[in-house]
Amino acid sequence: MIYLKDASWERIHLNLTLATDEEAERIRSLRFYLVALSGRVEAEFRHAVVDDNTVRLSLNVTNNGLNRCIESGTYRILASDDSVDSTAVLFDGSFDTLARFGRSFVYGAGNGAYTVSFMTDEFSDLPELRLIFLNAKKSDEKDDLYRKRPFTARLKRFVKRAADAANVWFQKAIYATIRAFRFLRRPRILFLDEKRDVLAPSMSALYDRMHGRVLDKRYVIKCSLRNTESNSYSKFSTAAVIARIAMADIIIVDDYVPAFNTLKLADSVKVIQLWHAGAGFKGVGYSRWGHFGCPAPYCAHRRSDFAIADSMAIRHFFSEPFGILEEQVIPTGMPRMDPYLDEEHRRRVEHELYESYPAFKGRRVILFAPTYRGRNRKTAYYPYELIDFERLYHYCENTDSVVLFKMHPWVPGEVEIEERFRDRFFSMNAYPDINELFYITDLLITDYSSCIYEFMLMKKPMLFFAYDHDRYAVSRGFHRDYASNVPGKICLTFDELLSAMREEDYEFEKVERMLPEYFDHVDTGSCDRVIDWLVLGDLPEEYASALQSRRDAVARARTLKFPPASSAD
Repeated sequence: MIYLKDASWERIHLNLTLATDEEAERIRSLRFYLVALSGRVEAEFRHAVVDDNTVRLSLNVTNNGLNRCIESGTYRILASDDSVDSTAVLFDGSFDTLARFGRSFVYGAGNGAYTVSFMTDEFSDLPELRLIFLNAKKSDEKDDLYRKRPFTARLKRFVKRAADAANVWFQKAIYATIRAFRFLRRPRILFLDEKRDVLAPSMSALYDRMHGRVLDKRYVIKCSLRNTESNSYSKFSTAAVIARIAMADIIIVDDYVPAFNTLKLADSVKVIQLWHAGAGFKGVGYSRWGHFGCPAPYCAHRRSDFAIADSMAIRHFFSEPFGILEEQVIPTGMPRMDPYLDEEHRRRVEHELYESYPAFKGRRVILFAPTYRGRNRKTAYYPYELIDFERLYHYCENTDSVVLFKMHPWVPGEVEIEERFRDRFFSMNAYPDINELFYITDLLITDYSSCIYEFMLMKKPMLFFAYDHDRYAVSRGFHRDYASNVPGKICLTFDELLSAMREEDYEFEKVERMLPEYFDHVDTGSCDRVIDWLVLGDLPEEYASALQSRRDAVARARTLKFPPASSAD
């Protein structure tokens, strides 16, 4: 028999510990499936045999292998060697223990919840374990019935919803019509960004490289760039974007594209996600499910056919937030690294920086570059009151240093620096590319920002001013343990930060340890790998076969049919 011994959660991953008295040889031959009461297989667990009596299972509840959440329903866990025989996982503990194992993920600003509950089957001879998955949405009908909203308020909401539905229908109609009449033309590549009106660094590097390789002779290469978070656009502008999407064969994105929430792209269209932020610590997408602003069970991120990463070891940092398979994340390296690692580019930028800012030359340069606080672009800020500018200035005087303040792009305005500090403190918010500042930086001070990965390649020290670590972990969420994964010393107060700077206590050995893990390629070939492997489709065999094997395994599992449960569930 096999019994559930313990259950725990790591973000969206359900981890189960099973105890068994089965023979060790049989246990090692088993696969574990999440099976509906009808006998249909919904997903296969990842499993590891710990010893002859213990097995650990893991299931990402947001991905059943088809890049979808586990469907609502009641399930058993069956162990099988793929023969007709199967063994159900049992539970003989208390109801209170089972209740503690459950989890609820609230999404849509509190209008929806995805819940996972545990129970046992009361009608079977043995206490079979049951897992109940439920995707619930808030009902508006009862809200109207009990609160008795005024007729004008109900009418206003009805009109808005009708307009929204008509807008979605209109977008789908545009896409379907233009898609149906696209023929006898060159294939088309679209660089699509709805978050900014200029090409992001990786998109810009890839765009330039495509033209450098004369791919514009083979493809029509177009851009569609809008900053929808800061600007309002007409329905005609949105219709034009939908038309560009409909004409594209390959779509390259760098962020979230809202149109993908409603459009069903043609199967032949390939979407490549470059992701502007790299593998930072901040939870994004499904890594922060249950937190404010997290996605719905299906969202635009899942439409990516491929995403990219800097190494095999960190590709799960990307697959989990996007709700896609780990094998869909290819370690090409980030295109923006190509100009960054180009020595000629570096010499030119350093020369231009020292020409523009002569106060930096010959001095120790400290770059203060934290991420923002607040929920979104509109509420973003940084609490400058935590910085003791007076003491920091005296430190700079004693060490002949300058401090460059480069805040997150969402934090508005320049840093307000008193006149008496301006010979050593400089606000660099207007400088367009933080990576270029890394060339002349001797020490980086940050917190949860993804900029640490580019800076690691400079092989220089970092300090992490994480004054709100515990609160940030609860409100925003991390997609991996922070303390054990930062390449430098963590400082929880400004006093600790200044002390670490004075004593040069950087814990630099962490940088040397992490570099090989986080970068498979330290070169200027990332753009070419994205073009050759993903755009042109010449994916190396090791990645292509791994992806196909995973898809075959998912398809094989879902063709299995177990006898239906005999209970009265």
